[in-house]
Amino acid sequence: MEFNDVVRRRRMVRNYTDEPVEQAAIDRIMHAAVRAPSAGFSQGQRFIVVTDHATRLAVAEAGGEAEYVASGFEPWISRAPVHVVICTDKGAYLRRYSEPDKAAAATGQDKESGWVVPYWWVDAGASMMAILYAAVNEGLAAGFLGAHALDNLKTVLGIPDEIDIVGIATIGHPAEDRRSGSLTRGWNPSSDVIMNNHWTAPRVPRV
Repeated sequence: MEFNDVVRRRRMVRNYTDEPVEQAAIDRIMHAAVRAPSAGFSQGQRFIVVTDHATRLAVAEAGGEAEYVASGFEPWISRAPVHVVICTDKGAYLRRYSEPDKAAAATGQDKESGWVVPYWWVDAGASMMAILYAAVNEGLAAGFLGAHALDNLKTVLGIPDEIDIVGIATIGHPAEDRRSGSLTRGWNPSSDVIMNNHWTAPRVPRV
């Protein structure tokens, strides 16, 4: 699929058919996830691919799916045949930036307080976007549920305390779903968000 088509077709899908996802497609999606950039090539992104039915039900319970369905939505999480739990290992960054080639710059990034921007979150977001695009490229659909909505998931999946959960990418074959009311806002015009060379410069024409 052409990249422009992938970008155009991607949206957060929150309902799926019962059709399974081929393992080869999952493998290709995860290959894209691990190829996302990471600061200092720290490679602190971590993933749990969940396809087991009982485990998906437990993940859905941790995500409060019962309340979601009670609000009139489809059982989004449990119905998705694939969950990719996206995590980040902050320690991988602190360790990487204590190594000689990084520590020599005396940036202080071997400690969390030395990071103006905590790139372990940025890099996890890059992997999330790679997953979403790769799913579309496979002719599939994907959604994302943030960690703020996940209760007790570390216990369900045995995730160590030092690992932070970013959220879950749900993947499957799309079914009719109730689209977010936020979409009625429409896209911000490019002329409002893209500047040329300087913040106060005239905006670029809308594309």
